[in-house]
Amino acid sequence: MVWRGRHSEALLDTTTYETCIEGAIRAGKTTVCLWREFNALMGHPGMYGLLARWTDNGVYGLVVPLWRQICERAGVPLIWNPHEEYDQLPNGSRLYVRGLKSQDQTLRYSKFRGLTLSRAYIDQAEEVPEDVYLEVTGRLSQTGYAHQMTISPQSVEQGHWIAKRFTPECDGPDLKYIPLSVHDNAHNLSEGYVERLISIYPPTHPKHRTLILGQHGMNVTGVAVYKDLFVRTLHERPIAFNPALPLEEGLDFGKHHPCVVWRQQTPYGQTLYLGGILGQDLYLEDFLPIVKRHRMAWFPGADILSCCDPAGAADNSQGVTTNALTVLKQHGFYPRWETNSNSPAVRLAMVERQGAAMRKRTPHGEAFAVASDDRWMRISSTQQVRDTFLADGYEAGYVWDEHFVSVGSKQMRKPKKDGWYEHGQNCAEYLELNFGVGPQRERVVIQPPPLPAVSSGLAWMS
Repeated sequence: MVWRGRHSEALLDTTTYETCIEGAIRAGKTTVCLWREFNALMGHPGMYGLLARWTDNGVYGLVVPLWRQICERAGVPLIWNPHEEYDQLPNGSRLYVRGLKSQDQTLRYSKFRGLTLSRAYIDQAEEVPEDVYLEVTGRLSQTGYAHQMTISPQSVEQGHWIAKRFTPECDGPDLKYIPLSVHDNAHNLSEGYVERLISIYPPTHPKHRTLILGQHGMNVTGVAVYKDLFVRTLHERPIAFNPALPLEEGLDFGKHHPCVVWRQQTPYGQTLYLGGILGQDLYLEDFLPIVKRHRMAWFPGADILSCCDPAGAADNSQGVTTNALTVLKQHGFYPRWETNSNSPAVRLAMVERQGAAMRKRTPHGEAFAVASDDRWMRISSTQQVRDTFLADGYEAGYVWDEHFVSVGSKQMRKPKKDGWYEHGQNCAEYLELNFGVGPQRERVVIQPPPLPAVSSGLAWMS
């Protein structure tokens, strides 16, 4: 192995308390992390470390062989203690080996409790629950030595606990985030490998960010709902807002991930998705002012037609004391909704209707289009970033659930509730159901309050 760039940065980081070395496919993250452990244990006689993965099979079958290969190449013999499950190094240092998952959930932390450690390394940490990670971190208490926790996850989704704990802004004595791309390790890979991998996941692919660049982003599995229908190079393009047409607004309340999507329909039969905002760990009351501010900036003077998730009509736990529709009215939103919007049959019908639009053309271009402009945002309480969540969902993020649902004694496919991409897609489905061309169902509309009477100054004539 040749170490340079970010690999060198990772190898030489010996003081940060918690380090996340997140990586793409074949980024070399496990190898550099194992060398970190080797250097630390050999450089500090009597130091105790932990080598872990979530399962026993994972750590013993995949990581331990690589660790012992490194020690063999370095000419360092190891003595295995089968009773306490650790490798003894010649200088008295130890590396305990553990699968962190306990078969008995009442003894959730039993696999590693009782260990006194100076450092720990968890490979494929995206598999590990946050509470287990924190419990392992609490084991770093060996006196006389520096303490350091290292994890090397495959690139995780934006909502994952690792993405929340380790951000690109982390660079201090307590937390460090080092993303490794496949390009960082290209000099250690076979000729042509990187080019072949990029041909599978080109820059326009939603998984390019995670599998090639090694950054937080989409990492879903399953068959895309709009597979072979939504073609990014065909259906994503710059789209200008037309103030002469109504602006249709779809709202999904989510569970701390509220979402809004805006679109317009042209007289030529085109459906144009212009922009949207996905809230990240936001309550609805905090999200709606953000929506209004961006709507005013992006679509000035628009004639708004709103629709929403009918689930908001019931009292629920949206982080507010009243139901979601009451909150909407308080913020000046007066949407319509259809009572059966979330039924599997209706949702599937909206998927089919959108899929049909993706196959059509009009005299002015594709009948279905998503804007490539900068009107797609993901916003949390701490950051605001561009996020093409709707196009990503159409291309690959919105997938079919492996389980079918029974409707009228018939088995029916249903999109998977992934807690992320579903929100933008649900907004699009509400828009299609409420404003698209198709059969009309029972529809409910919140009427805005009447405007107050204004005196004409001629009351004396009455």
